[in-house]
Amino acid sequence: MGFFRFRKTIPLGKFFRINVSKTGTSLSAGRPGATINVRKDRVDGTVGIPGSGLSYKERLANRGCASVFVFALLLATLLAGAIVWAR
Repeated sequence: MGFFRFRKTIPLGKFFRINVSKTGTSLSAGRPGATINVRKDRVDGTVGIPGSGLSYKERLANRGCASVFVFALLLATLLAGAIVWAR
């Protein structure tokens, strides 16, 4: 038996995106080829070759780590700066 999936990506400028799925939301920062994704329970980094379908994904921090907070704070600061700069 199959199951339904849901995913929506909302672009926030050139380098930032909000990702919404049935399991939660996340914030992504980066460009094609290198991205950091911050969720409530982990931080993932992805490096790939754009257009090839080849990529490598690694978990950078787990739930409860101070690193998750630091990455989230960094991305929030970058996002706020990008929004102010775009005006």
